[in-house]
Amino acid sequence: MKAWLIFALLAMVCWGCYIVIARVATADKYCGLGPKWSAILMVGGIIIVVGAYWAFSREPKPTITVPSAIAGVSQGVLWALGMMFSLFAFKAGADVARAVPIFNCNTLVAVLLGIMVLHEVPNLAGAVRILIGSLLIVSGGVLVAR
Repeated sequence: MKAWLIFALLAMVCWGCYIVIARVATADKYCGLGPKWSAILMVGGIIIVVGAYWAFSREPKPTITVPSAIAGVSQGVLWALGMMFSLFAFKAGADVARAVPIFNCNTLVAVLLGIMVLHEVPNLAGAVRILIGSLLIVSGGVLVAR
């Protein structure tokens, strides 16, 4: 199995588990921390993981340029906004089973941006598979939202 696929599968498991814990931490039905305190404690967990990676990684230090700094900070801002909106949804009473398929329509956004902005246009067979998969994702989100 290719290394990138193993990492992608591990990310899938982590993200699938953390969103359930995010609902438990945030929703009044469970811990009731609310979005603010749930996010603050989540940042603590992020600091632990990133700090451990930083401490033990042998990755060489890159040269940070203005474009790379903007890209790095932008990814954090967009991720944090998405997280805050998901926490607001849980606080407002969203169920994991209904909200997560809607959140995961982000796949469609990423695929479209990958094709349009990064020019990651696959061959015709790949484009057809991506189109069919994207339509299934969107239809699943629509079905769950009703």
